[in-house]
Amino acid sequence: MSSLAAARADNFYYPPEWSPKKGSLNKFHGQHALRERARKLDQGILIIRFEMPFNIWCGGCNSMIAKGVRFNAEKKQVGNYYSTKIWSFTMKSACCRHEIVIQTDPKNTEYVIISGAQRKTEDFDVEDAETFELPADEERGKLSDPFYRLEHGEEDLRKKKEAEPVLVRLQKMSDTRHENDYTLNRALRDRLRSQKKRVSEEKDSARKMGLGVRLLPPSKEDATTAAAIRFSSKFEKNQRDKRAAIKASSIFPGSSRTASSSRAELEAKRRKICAAAASAVLAGRVKPSSWRTSQGSSSAGKHSSIQPM
Repeated sequence: MSSLAAARADNFYYPPEWSPKKGSLNKFHGQHALRERARKLDQGILIIRFEMPFNIWCGGCNSMIAKGVRFNAEKKQVGNYYSTKIWSFTMKSACCRHEIVIQTDPKNTEYVIISGAQRKTEDFDVEDAETFELPADEERGKLSDPFYRLEHGEEDLRKKKEAEPVLVRLQKMSDTRHENDYTLNRALRDRLRSQKKRVSEEKDSARKMGLGVRLLPPSKEDATTAAAIRFSSKFEKNQRDKRAAIKASSIFPGSSRTASSSRAELEAKRRKICAAAASAVLAGRVKPSSWRTSQGSSSAGKHSSIQPM
């Protein structure tokens, strides 16, 4: 053993208080060799891992339980078919904890649902499944009849003549497509290489724009939608602010003006002066270094003087 834990896991660990006179380890610990699986062994029941042999419908919630789903089932003998034992498996469905009972059928070498579920019937058409149907027992005896064989032989020859042109065309098409593997492989690799290069360029363009997703190639619809979008400029925002200040100011001059209207008027004047200065700089009539801002009294507010070039 590589470690004490491995020895305990394999049930090879003998504690110091154990002696050969006390029997085996299972007897010393007072447990069965199968542990929890044998908790109902006195009732003739053994807990096993049962695998569903076919698709069934649960009788409790009408859910489908697929073939191959495993359950912890109680296995017990319920009878005999000659010298073969008939076993019963009782389990709980995982969907609604409904009890399902399944038994073996040695006569037909099949499983039979006793209660709690219903077998899902799955019938397939031979032509749709493109399979060959084996002849029944009574038809196998007819194969020794020469007239029966002659009749079916002519039917098979007729089907062969009808299907031969289609099969020949498919074979020629397959030979044409796969006669030169090198050329086909080269064309495929060239196409994948160009596609990989295009995807890499799209990722690079998205990365330059600060996006973490890949951009799709541009289209006419995207250009039309982008042209129809109009963003509000700073000039429009200043114009809205000035209109709001005018509406908020009083129509009466002098001392009747409130403090809030005076502040709104001063703010509108300041924004108007800043907008005029920015327009002059953009037009090239004034240098930015020639701006001179003087701080006046609190009643007069801020005034900016602009010297021409």
